[in-house]
Amino acid sequence: MTTISKTITINAPISKVWEKVSDTGRISDLIGFLASSIQEGDSRVCMLEGGGELTEKIVSVDHELKRVVYAITSSPLNMDFHVATMQLEEDHDNTRLNWIVDLLPADARDHMEPMLDSACADMTKALAA
Repeated sequence: MTTISKTITINAPISKVWEKVSDTGRISDLIGFLASSIQEGDSRVCMLEGGGELTEKIVSVDHELKRVVYAITSSPLNMDFHVATMQLEEDHDNTRLNWIVDLLPADARDHMEPMLDSACADMTKALAA
């Protein structure tokens, strides 16, 4: 298994950032390579901009910890396992978002890390707006 960890600082208060991050059905509003996202219960389907879809299970939305946990259960990205945590921390007037992704096989990192870098750049802008 491999772990990818990303941390971004968002120029916005934690309450504003959490409002958007915790609205898990609207993840496509935050990440540019997602054309759309639909959630029913704890199941979320994200359509990729270039085609294909990710099926995900929302494991936890913890308002006290400001933490979302989700797992990709089906995707065209050749992963056997994917679980991720997004957790917010207050950083003066800003918010720090820590995104940790565990995945198998380990070489899935080669295509996932650039996607996460792109998503982090998108979220830095979208969450500050």
